[in-house]
Amino acid sequence: MALRTTFPGSWWPYPDLHQDLGRYHRGELPREQGIAVMNQCAARAISEQREFGFNEWTGGEYFADTFVVHIPRCLTGVVIEQLPEPDGFDYDDLGRVSIVGDIDAPNGLGYAHAFKRENTLPGGVTKATVVSPFEMVTTALATHYDAFERQLPRLCQIVNTEIRELTQAGCAHIQLDAPVIGAWINAERLTSRQAAGIISNCFEGISGVIRGLHLCNGNNRGRPGSAVLRNATWVPLLQELDGVIDIAHLEASYFSEYLEREAFKGLPRGMQLAAGIVDEANYWIEPVKKIKQRAADWSRVVGEERFWLSPSCGFGRHSTRDGDREVLRAKMTNLAEAAATF
Repeated sequence: MALRTTFPGSWWPYPDLHQDLGRYHRGELPREQGIAVMNQCAARAISEQREFGFNEWTGGEYFADTFVVHIPRCLTGVVIEQLPEPDGFDYDDLGRVSIVGDIDAPNGLGYAHAFKRENTLPGGVTKATVVSPFEMVTTALATHYDAFERQLPRLCQIVNTEIRELTQAGCAHIQLDAPVIGAWINAERLTSRQAAGIISNCFEGISGVIRGLHLCNGNNRGRPGSAVLRNATWVPLLQELDGVIDIAHLEASYFSEYLEREAFKGLPRGMQLAAGIVDEANYWIEPVKKIKQRAADWSRVVGEERFWLSPSCGFGRHSTRDGDREVLRAKMTNLAEAAATF
């Protein structure tokens, strides 16, 4: 049988549009021109993902500036103390935010607005993402964690409102991106029960759509944000989320994670697994044979009927160099072939 395929979120940048996209995110391009550029990017991303034969596809997340950099501009109750570096290299280049009051997002976080716009493009959009409360103020966590904890109910409500708007707009699959939660569970800074409560609050009252959860150990310019590269540690969290999450989309690209796959026999029976086997952060192109071997090993654990094949994370933090994009394209070509010939 052919395996189902999905994609985490952000697609690769386009050299001919990347400069104008950056100008828009910096406020240097009029809104109308910025929307036109974002639509061009999203239309290409949708077309390319469909050409690969993915069962689900996104609009590429071009409205988002470097994953989460745009979010503080959507919020009240925070102050941007340090702007992100234009050509940021590492996690400390994402800027710095302080929490100074009650946080709100009067105009949303941008994910629902983007879906509504992109869904009118040829092919539409079948899957959209929203970040978890941790990613909303990730650059404040180190210095303002007490304030973050006080604001956590409000942050969950903001995410829930965004997910509700996506649901009402007809998005079929809404994925919560939660790399900080994945990394913090591995670092023992967050218990599975605590994390499950936060995620459940984000999806409170949401039904009639596929509820997804993406967990990884972080990826910025190909480097994880966690010192512990495991995924079996997330199984207790997924067990706590039985009935809340329909598809667990997990990083499964590191060999240390592959070795822990038997732990996923504990995946709730009503939950499906999208295994991010193909490593988008590594520029070695996985052969079709290796992808199929890995997929077979994982699907034997959870069952082919519950298994999806996917890249480990999105492509949004890759460069515009032709060679980078061609490597990613080759990876996706092999992923698609492995899924179709499984």
